[in-house]
Amino acid sequence: MMNMKDRIYIATMSENWRYIAEEYGLKLELDHFCQAQNMDGEQGEKTLAEVRNLTGDGGFGAAVLHGPFNELFPAAIDPQARALAMNRLNQAANTAVDLGIRKMVVHSGYIPFVYFREWHRDRSIEFWREFMEDKPADFILTIENVLDEDPYTMAEIAEGIGDERVGLCLDVGHANVVSELDIEEWIRVFGPHLKHVHLHNNDGSGDYHDEVFRGELPAERLMEIFSGSDFNDTGITLEVIQGRESARWLHERGYI
Repeated sequence: MMNMKDRIYIATMSENWRYIAEEYGLKLELDHFCQAQNMDGEQGEKTLAEVRNLTGDGGFGAAVLHGPFNELFPAAIDPQARALAMNRLNQAANTAVDLGIRKMVVHSGYIPFVYFREWHRDRSIEFWREFMEDKPADFILTIENVLDEDPYTMAEIAEGIGDERVGLCLDVGHANVVSELDIEEWIRVFGPHLKHVHLHNNDGSGDYHDEVFRGELPAERLMEIFSGSDFNDTGITLEVIQGRESARWLHERGYI
C-alpha cells in the first residue's frame, strides 16, 4: 500500500477531530466558515482567532478551507442572490489567503427542478471565471457535487472555466445518495479535474457521513483508485461524523 498521509485530511465537523489529527498526523479541512455568519462581527473575530491557532506556528500545518454554502447559489437567477454568493465566497477566499491556505472547497449550488442544466452550466462558468480573476496564482478552487445527479455537467463546467487552478471535489457519499451511476463512472468523468475528495459512506438512503468502510461504497476499491498515480495531487478528506475508526482503518492498511 502507498502511504498517503501527506494528502489526507480530517474534517473539523468530525467528533474528536483534534485528537484524530494528532494521533495520525493528519491535516485539517476547516469547516469553521461553512456558515457565513462565522465570518462576521464578534463571532467572526473569535472564529478567526481559533483557526489561526490551528494553522499557525505550532498548529496542524497545511489545511483546506471549506467555503460557506447555505443559501449561496453561483448560478442564481436573481442578480442579488448571485451577488450575495460572490460576496460571501470572496470573503471566505480572502480569509483563506490571509491564513496562508491555498485550497478552498465550494458547493456547486445546483438545485434540480430549479435550474436547467444548460443554465446552471453556463452561469456557473461565468461566476467562477469572475471569482478567480483576482485570486493568487497558487490558489486552488475545488467545486463539490451535492445535489448533482451525475458528473457530466460538472465536468463541462470545469472544462468551460478553463483555469488550471479550478477543479472538482468528488463527494462520494453525496454521489451515492443522489446519483444512480456507479461511483467509478464519477471518478472517470471527473478525471483530470479531480483535485479533492470527500470520503465517507452511507447505505444510499441518506447523507449520513458514516465511517468510510460502513455502507454501500466499496472503500477498499476507492482507496486503491485514489492511491494510483493518476491522483498523486488529489487531496482526500475524511468527512465523517465519527472519524477514529476510519483513521484506524486507513492506518491498518498502510495509507496513513
